[in-house]
Formats: sequence, structure tokens, C-alpha cells
Amino acid sequence: MLAEENLVSDNVSGILDSALDAGEGLLRLTPTWVPRSFLHPGRRLRLHADDLYAYGADRGGIDERWFGSTTEAANEGRVWHEGLSFCSFEGKTFLLRDAVSEAGSRVIGSTIYDKYDRWPIYSKFFDNMGPIPHHMHQRFEDAELVGQEGKPESYYFAPQYNNVDNNFSYTFMGLEPGTTKAQVRK
Repeated sequence: MLAEENLVSDNVSGILDSALDAGEGLLRLTPTWVPRSFLHPGRRLRLHADDLYAYGADRGGIDERWFGSTTEAANEGRVWHEGLSFCSFEGKTFLLRDAVSEAGSRVIGSTIYDKYDRWPIYSKFFDNMGPIPHHMHQRFEDAELVGQEGKPESYYFAPQYNNVDNNFSYTFMGLEPGTTKAQVRK
């Protein structure tokens, strides 16, 4: 959990410069845990059992760990920093998003920063006990038609974290009986 008394939120440039200099250009990121209310954790993220439901049972179990994220998790009832990566330096923390905002090119390089004006990607570990609901992520061209961004994804299942298949390694495709054309269009 975040120790907010150690959070630097206004003008992170001073601590950012010190952290980048001390790390020779690298920032240390803290773990970013994300719960999902509609899934059950698979218990392979190396979290202590007492921490699996750290945000409360109503929020769901932690079944994702995000890396290098400046993107908020789109969860109902989320905490203000959910999904966002924090940088840690000398006992203080600050958001990676704030670091990119203050010193974009120095943090992520001018090629990425000049094109996107932000850090547009992140990685994550999934750890679900059972199957996830079938869903799709639109291509950039299709998402733009509805005022959204595309979400390219690829998956790598590290053998060190996936030595157990858990309950079900299949995805079902189809619609629930009674689904109308209007619901599909929506």
C-alpha cells in the first residue's frame, strides 16, 4: 500500500533529477497491484495471502501487477492511484506519470515523448484462477471512430510464474441466450 506521507506530488523535478542521476538514468519503480472484482487471483504473483484482498472484498482480489504504468486502472470504486506506477528514491515516492510530465524526453526519450506527449504503454502480469471473460481490444483505427485509443496487446507467460495451470485454461466465445442485436450494437 502507498505511504502517502512519503509522497512527493508537487514539482517532482528536484527529486526526479536526483533519482535519475543516482540511478544513472534508471528509476526504481514500486510494485503496482490491481484488483479485479470479476476475477479470482491465481496466487502466483508472490503476494502474501493476507494481501490478496488488500482493497477490500468488494473490490476483488489482486490478480494483476502492472509495470511502468502512467495509465489509471478503469475499475469502479478505485483508489486515486490505482494502476499508476510510483518511482521510489531515498524513502520518497512520486508518480511515474508526474516524472514523464515534468521531464518527458529525459525519462522516456524524445522519440516517444515527441510523438505521444506521454508514456503510452505498460506491461502487466496476469494471475487469474479461472478464465477471464472473452473481450477484445480495438485497433487504433477502429477505436478512433468512437473517440477512444486502440490497445495493442501481446502476451508472454513466464514459466516462473505459470508453473500451475489453475482451474481452467480455456476461453468461451459466444453470446448469452436472449442477447438482442441492439445489445450487440451497443
